[in-house]
Amino acid sequence: MTRIADKLLPQVGFGLLLLVWEAAGRYLGNALLAPPSSVAITYVELLAEGSMLTELFTSLRQMMIGFLLACVIGMPVGVAMGRSRIADAMLRPWVSMFVVTSTAALIPVLILLLGTGLALRSTVVFLASVWYIVLTTYNGAKGVSPSLVATARSFSASGFQIFWKVILPSIYPYLITGARIGLVHAIRAMVMAELFVIVGYGGLIHRTGLQVDTSALLSLLLTLMFVSLLANWTLFQAGRLLAPWYEQQGNQT
Repeated sequence: MTRIADKLLPQVGFGLLLLVWEAAGRYLGNALLAPPSSVAITYVELLAEGSMLTELFTSLRQMMIGFLLACVIGMPVGVAMGRSRIADAMLRPWVSMFVVTSTAALIPVLILLLGTGLALRSTVVFLASVWYIVLTTYNGAKGVSPSLVATARSFSASGFQIFWKVILPSIYPYLITGARIGLVHAIRAMVMAELFVIVGYGGLIHRTGLQVDTSALLSLLLTLMFVSLLANWTLFQAGRLLAPWYEQQGNQT
């Protein structure tokens, strides 16, 4: 019974949320909070129109540039900080400073430097996600068991072999977790940057938000939530596929 209840509770909670939302929406009206019944109708209309998905896919493709760059740079930097005292001492103050700095506050300066095109959006995505990737990877690299490294050295393993056979498998859950956290921040940053320059999916949200009816705006926001959840789930499944030990270790990170 407990297992069945655990499986049903999320559905019950979701159903209750929809009921409360429907009641509040009917009371407040579509101008303030459109109910799910109105949002569902508008959502189908937006899908049929096609502009929502077109803008979304275009923005996501552009977002991937900044996100992949954040992974390519952030993961090696995190490993270097976790395995080298010199790198840790030199880089950790900067990483700690930038991770608490609002990326939105930097956008006006970035617009002056980079304009309002692809370079701006990719840079905003990069800055919003790279520090979380660095810190997650850093914690994983720093937490590698010294006994594992010592054992590998006792068998005359080279530095590359120690990294490939010992360190990398140990930090693998942290790499995937960092990518998952970074991707969520990247999606948020994509919309935030586009809201500033009113282009892409963020621009569509801005223009839709000026309408009296909130059903279209809520449809766009729900789509963004679904995409974030799907992206996070996809990376989790990729981690399980590439390394069977990921799920067990990842739950401990």
